[in-house]
Amino acid sequence: MAEKAIILIPDISGYTEFTNATEIDHAAHIVTELLELIVDSNTTGFSLAEIEGDAVLFYRKGEPLGRAELVDQCLQMYSNFHQRLMVIERDTVCQCGACQTASNLTLKFIAHFGYIKEIKVARFVKATGMDMIVAHRLLKNNVGSNEYILLSQPCCEAVGDGGSLEWTKSSHAYDTIGDIAFEVSDLRSYRAQVPAPVAPPRVVLEKGDDNLELRIDAPLRAVYQTLINVDKRPAWLDGVDTIDREMTSERINMRHNCVFHGMKLVNTAILGEFAEGQARYAEKVEIPDARLSLVANYEMEAVDESSTLLKFDVNWLGAEPPLENKQGMLAGQAANFELFKRVCETDPA
Repeated sequence: MAEKAIILIPDISGYTEFTNATEIDHAAHIVTELLELIVDSNTTGFSLAEIEGDAVLFYRKGEPLGRAELVDQCLQMYSNFHQRLMVIERDTVCQCGACQTASNLTLKFIAHFGYIKEIKVARFVKATGMDMIVAHRLLKNNVGSNEYILLSQPCCEAVGDGGSLEWTKSSHAYDTIGDIAFEVSDLRSYRAQVPAPVAPPRVVLEKGDDNLELRIDAPLRAVYQTLINVDKRPAWLDGVDTIDREMTSERINMRHNCVFHGMKLVNTAILGEFAEGQARYAEKVEIPDARLSLVANYEMEAVDESSTLLKFDVNWLGAEPPLENKQGMLAGQAANFELFKRVCETDPA
């Protein structure tokens, strides 16, 4: 039986250019994170139908929301989206194109009201019907902006008036469907009102006495990118088979876990700096079973265009392990750095 529902599609614009022109793995991490954020920002009872590439398909059956409440829901998703982009831009430790251009992504909303029918496919419930098709067709329109809320005429009639946004009436002709009228509100001016997230305190690091130094025949950027690329750690950390990581781009406070020679390590990125001729990266490493924690600090200097000097030191936080244990750990790190050198020189990130 068909039921009336509001269909809402938040759509990330610029996704195709973003993934084609930049590193696909980090682009996927960023877009996945943003899509999950949009889903988590749903506070008005919309059902999640499915994730469609760069868009989320929601629907809400029953009595329609008022326009002010529907718009506020969209603006909450929009604000959270752009605040997260600010965090990514501010805290990224990665120099790849995806991480450096994420702030170019934009968000628009299509809202339509009509009839849907829920069908069960395997264990999943899908919403279908002609109005679902109409909602998707409205994603392609003549609006001269990448950030807006578009309400189809049936949606306008269902949700009524209200809210603080200004609306412009327009329409677009579609093959087989015909002319669809809608109202649209441009969000570009609203974007300037999105508050910046609170900045974390600046990290000040002290150098430790346990240190290593290694020259690598690879450019500074390649060495830095290989080091911060968590997915590539098993290639040069002997004894690590898999990495359990947060599905975010490489940035400050990103956490990943690994089991290293049978011992769990919890790693958190706390600093990342990259400039011409030099770079720095640091992680806090916690070893719960041994009740130990440390800061692993990496400093890189360009020797010339094709070689880099890597300096590493450990600053123990609180209790230190016995001397023989520290010496063994440093010897293991030196062996791993030889693997790291080989990866940088033969298969850089």
